[in-house]
Amino acid sequence: MEVIATLEEHALKKYKWEDEELWISNYVARARIKTDYKVNSLLHHEVSPFQEISIVDTKGFGRMLVLDGVPQVSSKEGFIYNEMISHIPIITHPDPKVVGMIGGGDCGPAREAMKYSGIEKISVVEIDQQVTDVCRTWLTPSSHYDSDKRFSMIHKDGVDWIQENKGNYDVLMIDRSDPVGPAAKLFNQGFYKDVFECLTDEGVAVFQSGSPFYNTSTLRKTYHSLCELFPIVRTYLVTIPLFPCGLWSFTIASKKFDPIEADLSRLKAEDTKYINSEIVYASFVLPNYVKEILESN
Repeated sequence: MEVIATLEEHALKKYKWEDEELWISNYVARARIKTDYKVNSLLHHEVSPFQEISIVDTKGFGRMLVLDGVPQVSSKEGFIYNEMISHIPIITHPDPKVVGMIGGGDCGPAREAMKYSGIEKISVVEIDQQVTDVCRTWLTPSSHYDSDKRFSMIHKDGVDWIQENKGNYDVLMIDRSDPVGPAAKLFNQGFYKDVFECLTDEGVAVFQSGSPFYNTSTLRKTYHSLCELFPIVRTYLVTIPLFPCGLWSFTIASKKFDPIEADLSRLKAEDTKYINSEIVYASFVLPNYVKEILESN
């Protein structure tokens, strides 16, 4: 009854009832796909100045962070995204000391970065403090990262933050959501230039660049925009079960070091659930249709 009252009071986005069962319904217009996720219970709901935030316990994915009705990460498969956005740029740089990430309020990528003892500073920039607070309560207790003195959480617009930190970071992870709302600014050429300038002379950055199946324009624009700034740009692929169509892309940009030549002996994969040396190699092997996306104007 508490879930019903919450739904009626707040009219949560994309939630629906079917035969007395609660579902999240996520329709992706470009792919003409609607994915429904069965909800066991609604654990938390609030509306921040930026977005609607909810935590649900789902039948298939465990606890799930949902922003504006769109699933972001879950307790059962979130390790895949977190490992692939963090380890690859970190091992691409031979000796990173200062690592930053924009987005990722659940701090999953930050926890992976903590596995590298040579890193001296880990900054997470999240525009919405309420996302961080909710994740600390329902997904990852603060004890998992607050005890590491290298870690700092900064609640600020990533666009403003990055302009204040020119030349300071060896590795940047841009864990951006879809190019709508607060995240839209993280997809324009001015932001890519700010990322370039925020990096040290040997810096490496990685960007969430969408589905190569239905976000083709996002992937293409990300790749070409970065090629205008960086001498080395490569896209790699990963399978994310939570996301519609499953297949997803990251695009890495480097001022000096090529990720396919990274020293894989440095990979901290002793307790990872997804990434290993073979996965690193394989992720950069692209199907022909993805190559065509990157090569087209």
